[in-house]
Amino acid sequence: MSARAVIYGTIAIDTLITPGGRANSVLGGSGPYAALAARLLTDRADLVGVVGDDFPAEFTQALEARGVGMRHVDRAAGKTFAWTGEYEDDMNNRRSVSTLEGVQETWQMNLSQELRESELAVACNVTPRLQLRLVEQCSGAKFTMADFMESWILRERDYVDALLARVDLALMNDSEARVFAGTDDSIEAGHALLAAGPRYAIVKHGSAGATLFHREEGETRIFRCPAWPLIHPQDPTGAGDSFMGAFAGYLTSCLNDGAPAWEDMKRAMAIATVVAAAVCEKFGTVSLFALTRNELAHRLAQFHAMTAWD
Repeated sequence: MSARAVIYGTIAIDTLITPGGRANSVLGGSGPYAALAARLLTDRADLVGVVGDDFPAEFTQALEARGVGMRHVDRAAGKTFAWTGEYEDDMNNRRSVSTLEGVQETWQMNLSQELRESELAVACNVTPRLQLRLVEQCSGAKFTMADFMESWILRERDYVDALLARVDLALMNDSEARVFAGTDDSIEAGHALLAAGPRYAIVKHGSAGATLFHREEGETRIFRCPAWPLIHPQDPTGAGDSFMGAFAGYLTSCLNDGAPAWEDMKRAMAIATVVAAAVCEKFGTVSLFALTRNELAHRLAQFHAMTAWD
């Protein structure tokens, strides 16, 4: 049986505005994107978080229908976290039009003993002080991973540093990694991330792919994975969260007592890249609900053919 992944992130109601259109009040948040992506690769993914009493029942039902564990999502009186984002013509650039913290602002995580014993802990994009609570409560996890945001790197650096010292894998995009490291060079930034504590680091380059770094016995390995060639992306929201979730989902089958093989880490990178690209094809989580394991396998075979050489 594969390892259990506990996934903590925001659970949101999103409004998305891109050059290609608009989607109002759709399921969003880093948690659902990551959990849906993980379920493509594993049968054991539990979502942790909080929603308000305005969270649509059909959202919960849709997640459960896809096999996402929802028993540990709390419901509180008040408003669900809500975000409105608008993307420029270059959809690598976006701005937050509005953010409502809602019930997430005062919620306190207290994991059940069942979840505290999860082998894989996934801290999606929330504040680093909240991510630390997950890592601390899952102190026996064989592998922990966390995503980061530039705003928290700038505003809560002490918590960011503390989190980096506790996780096995840190994920940042180019600008976040360069801000963290104080450099204009993404490769140098990847090395700086490893120096901060994690055994692995991933620097995501958007439409240019991603780079995996690994520190082992004083040496650093690097693997560069290209991006899936998207022709007409509709909405990149959640692509990074889905990348993380798919990566975690694959690792549940090859944790190797917390020391996954290098080739498995590379394979996880390719899978995560393909899943993240699929998310961009439609608004919100629509593509993740539509993507089947058979279709994913077909795309992976295509991606392998695109990138393999002898």
